[in-house]
Amino acid sequence: MITAVGLRWVVTALCGLTGALCAYRGLNRVSFRDRMGDLLHVVMSVAMVAMAWPATMSVARVPQIVFFALAAVWFVTVSVAGAAHDDHGGRGVAAHHVVMMAAMAWMVFVMPRAMGGMHPMPEMSMPRDSVPADVTTVAVVLVVLFVVTGLTFLARAIGAAWTFGPVIRTLGAGTDGLMALCMALMLVTMA
Repeated sequence: MITAVGLRWVVTALCGLTGALCAYRGLNRVSFRDRMGDLLHVVMSVAMVAMAWPATMSVARVPQIVFFALAAVWFVTVSVAGAAHDDHGGRGVAAHHVVMMAAMAWMVFVMPRAMGGMHPMPEMSMPRDSVPADVTTVAVVLVVLFVVTGLTFLARAIGAAWTFGPVIRTLGAGTDGLMALCMALMLVTMA
């Protein structure tokens, strides 16, 4: 949960945009593997929007953890198979998605510890207890990873758009970049 209302709206807008872009991209895909990857990202975007708001703090934690763990396993199989998910990005892009989905499962799992002492109703919020060191350490490592990968994907998207114009391929890299940066933003609030 993000306590700053303005930041909640930024996350909501960015994650809503990435979800819409993944849905659009998924509708234009031919292979089941690519459509499934886009569907998993749509669900991830919706979950990230929900995470930003206090009313959803205790909604179906265990099913979310299981879902995102299974989504990570899906991308492991895509990566191991050498599949060209996400616009022929190959194993590296699939591995990035493994980390993204595993990070989602981890965030849902540690959210109660990370938000310890924080009341889910913003008008009644109390100062947050200190975040456990292990949560902070993992969050910081993931923030750095997602900022680097997010900026890399955005740079690729911009470069490809200059060369090929705004096509599905550039949309994919741009969406991946925005989603990675949204993940980094969500993780910063946990650290």
